[in-house]
Amino acid sequence: MLVPVTINGVEKFMIFDTGAPVSSVTRALTQELKLSVRQDSRDNTLYDVNGNVSRDVTTIARFKIGQQEMPEAQFRIWPDPDLEKVDPRFAGVLSRDQFHQYDLDIDFSRRVLKLFSSEHCKGEIPAWNGAARTVGTIEKRGGRINTLATLDGQKLNAIIDSGAVSSFLSADVAKTYFGLTAGSPGMEKFTMLANNPRLPVYQHQFFKLDFNGMTINNPLVAILPNSVDRNASEIANSLDRTRPRNGGVSISQLIIGMDILKRFHIYIAPREQRMYLSEVPENSPPSK
Repeated sequence: MLVPVTINGVEKFMIFDTGAPVSSVTRALTQELKLSVRQDSRDNTLYDVNGNVSRDVTTIARFKIGQQEMPEAQFRIWPDPDLEKVDPRFAGVLSRDQFHQYDLDIDFSRRVLKLFSSEHCKGEIPAWNGAARTVGTIEKRGGRINTLATLDGQKLNAIIDSGAVSSFLSADVAKTYFGLTAGSPGMEKFTMLANNPRLPVYQHQFFKLDFNGMTINNPLVAILPNSVDRNASEIANSLDRTRPRNGGVSISQLIIGMDILKRFHIYIAPREQRMYLSEVPENSPPSK
């Protein structure tokens, strides 16, 4: 989900990523706009699955999304030096750390993101088209949106992750909870992580996923390997985005990605620790 932003008066796009713990910009952007780059005083290191690392940060004097301006906004520098080659307009990753004081209204199906004040009575959220369902509590561990889900009868901790193209489990979780290994029936190899033949990625079609009052039948879930370079098990939280190396390893058992989120309209109220959810019918008119 790409959102338009303005950085020091220059129009760009950023991936809106609820699964990333911090927002970051590409190194190419810092060079293009002549932004000052410095090392993080806390010595946090960001890395990606290809082994690229970054310890640098920058401050953007005038950052704007929609009508909301965020002066002197701090961003990490994305580790992957080739990221900007995807699209020269692409400036980086925008996560919830820039919106901690807001409620988020995310209509994935119609590609609309809205920010609302969190100063309201519990349960009194702005109305939208379609019935909203109040769900169980959510948590904000590690800067992410954590909730509970049931996959084929197994209760799992889950992360709502708009930066993940697919929903996925780690290989350890797949084996422990579902008895799935590379040779199990229904396990289909379809790609490699970081183009490394030693890191195969499989897919498996489950029967049913339930989360927060919604049911998804026959979800196709990716099964990812458990290690990347020196860091066992961290792949489930990094995927193709960054995270602080010294932030500890807190593996979610299930990542709910855009293959599922794209059909929903979600309102996230962090102060309430609630998420409101509705499924948007196909061919619905755009949000206003």
